[in-house]
Amino acid sequence: MTKKIVIVGGGFAGVKAALELSKRRVGKITLISDESYFLHHATLYATATGRNIAESVISLKDIFSGHQDVTIVKDFVTNIDTKQRVVIGRHSEHVYDEVIFALGSVTTFFNITGVAQHAYGIKSLDEIKKFRMHMKEEVLNGSLGKEYVVIGAGSTGVELAGALQDYINELEITHKLKSQTRVTLVEAASRILPHASTTAAKIVGKRLVKQGIRVLAGQKVELLDADYIRVDGKKISTRTAIWTSGVANNSFFGAHEDLFKLTPQGRVIVDDQLQVRPHVYVIGDNNSVKYSGTAWAALRQATFVAKHLSRQAKDVDIKKFKPRSAALGIPVGNDWGYVEWLGVYVAGMSGYAARRLIELRGYRQLLPFKKAVAVWRAHDLPQVDE
Repeated sequence: MTKKIVIVGGGFAGVKAALELSKRRVGKITLISDESYFLHHATLYATATGRNIAESVISLKDIFSGHQDVTIVKDFVTNIDTKQRVVIGRHSEHVYDEVIFALGSVTTFFNITGVAQHAYGIKSLDEIKKFRMHMKEEVLNGSLGKEYVVIGAGSTGVELAGALQDYINELEITHKLKSQTRVTLVEAASRILPHASTTAAKIVGKRLVKQGIRVLAGQKVELLDADYIRVDGKKISTRTAIWTSGVANNSFFGAHEDLFKLTPQGRVIVDDQLQVRPHVYVIGDNNSVKYSGTAWAALRQATFVAKHLSRQAKDVDIKKFKPRSAALGIPVGNDWGYVEWLGVYVAGMSGYAARRLIELRGYRQLLPFKKAVAVWRAHDLPQVDE
């Protein structure tokens, strides 16, 4: 009897799990996603600032061409019946022998007044398109404004701020704009890159300052209006604030606390095989395993579950999942990057080259070599307007 495996989520963890299960011929796989494409979050900062969208958006059909045992279903999962082993979506239901949840995280605004209404984002394709249209309208109006504010100085915020400052400089030269626009980066924690090493924060901080970016660390956003932002009691005039801070676990798990045990932070608690109960796995950003929340952790967990189910099918010894750290790679503007792993770092042009190679390795986790290289090279192609 062919085993039915349902995967919920079309991000790094879900796509990788489907590919690895297909490679091992474990059973018939159904991948359920609310989008028809895979979004490469590590390059969204570049797509938002003039790079070709092809490096960030990859059709799921392209990824799974040649994988006849994988069926892609566009749907939004709302419930699960673990007794009948059925995953329930808005438009379809799917019986499973094993189910893997890889729903990814969602944005949270920490109840800051006006942020949800007035801030731009770069965490979804719709947000990217909205921001790029805004930039286009600014150019057509002949002025980019005096201040662009990036809220949140984690990796995404730092990457965006660096790319945005260079992009603005290019637009001002190309379109002969008179305005001298500055980028401000705001972080509530005492330093930028609060989850990285102090060395990373120090070196990357110097790069940002050299670019002309104003860094406001240890300062909280209190309010965002249509034409200003208030940070620690001070108003900064801006028509463009971009939110890169704040992620929370997908609300699906909180809505089913009878099935999923959660940490105080809302992450799902799993066992050594990444299960919450027999036949139900939770991987990637959704669980509380060490290092979860990064693409490389998601890829590693997805591969483990595929191997685990393959071992089960072959009735061989079951192993425990062992979390591992991955290299930190942060590009900051054109041809500059910082990469660190196990306390060793490289910065500058060499760091940028190392980061680009990390990106290529990431694409290779999901695509054959020629397709991976083609998508990777899209970074250097001109922007194509939708």
